[in-house]
Amino acid sequence: MWDLQEKARNKIFDGQSSGELWLVEHIPTLSLGRAEKGQNLLQAQEFIHEQGLDIAEVNRGGMITYHGPGQIVAYPIIDLKKFNLGIRDYVCKLEQTMIDTLMHWQIKAQRKKGAPGVYIDGYKKIGSIGIHVRKGVSIHGLALNIDPIMEHFALIKPCGLDGIEMTSVSDEGYGETWDSALEPFVFAFEKNFHCNLIPASKSLN
Repeated sequence: MWDLQEKARNKIFDGQSSGELWLVEHIPTLSLGRAEKGQNLLQAQEFIHEQGLDIAEVNRGGMITYHGPGQIVAYPIIDLKKFNLGIRDYVCKLEQTMIDTLMHWQIKAQRKKGAPGVYIDGYKKIGSIGIHVRKGVSIHGLALNIDPIMEHFALIKPCGLDGIEMTSVSDEGYGETWDSALEPFVFAFEKNFHCNLIPASKSLN
């Protein structure tokens, strides 16, 4: 996915694309950002692989997070200049997109100062953010927990943060799935980025 994102970013550089939003459901994977050197792995890598998880080192910011089935992973590949956005404003819009999506189920989430992402009650993290910007064009993005395998988060110290626990739409009492959450998410993204998304005709395996 990282390689494909870089190819899509190069198309923007070459003037062949105006940008894309990819909505992905990953196989169970631990994603290690630039600041992660394995210090937040709570089990040996051999054990993690035995549990059926991949480990991927990527160039986004941040430390370690989990991606897997039941989690909306959104990769907006966009030129921030065309949206008149700085990096901080862009992160705020990604956070607000998740906050607005969760309001579809009357789940009240908030930002947390110094800890990008969205939280419930200040300590339950339900959405994560990690991006990489080059020449004003961003890749990677966000992960919103709908009904993932929550036990997989126990293998890591998510985002290297103390005093938090991970939660999901399902854990908050709503029986949603990845498919049923797509429409509320797309609506929230379009609202926050003032755009109309055109669905792609192909999927990636």
